Amino acid sequence: MNRSVILMLAVAMVAAVLIGGCRTGPSDEELIGTTMADWKTALVAEDLDKVMAGYSDDYTSERGDGKEQVRQFMATVFEEGWMDNAKVILEEAETAIEGDKATFGPVKFTSDRGAMAINYTLKKEEESWRIVGSKSEE
Repeated sequence: MNRSVILMLAVAMVAAVLIGGCRTGPSDEELIGTTMADWKTALVAEDLDKVMAGYSDDYTSERGDGKEQVRQFMATVFEEGWMDNAKVILEEAETAIEGDKATFGPVKFTSDRGAMAINYTLKKEEESWRIVGSKSEE
């Protein structure tokens, strides 16, 4: 190829990126979906460390509980069999993103012990999203 053809191809590629946008990697909505899907998988598998990997160190519940209280609560949930026959439904949840914060919910839970729905707040931390808050639906 001669230099003018190579230059024209390079200009065309730059123009395509500028016009079409330069999107590399998954969108924030996809990243949030991945965080919540990984969290659900860990929850169903009763893998406490992986469940907690979905939570930010900045987590605070509607009652003021922090990440360590969630860890203790989840350990009790697993030990006492609360996840037996449980279903975690993410498919009906909606995602709304505002800057570096997002809401995801409702996440529905059903088990032999009853049903509930929780809305989660997530925060972007570097290139991933972590849960920073939760609130039960009434």
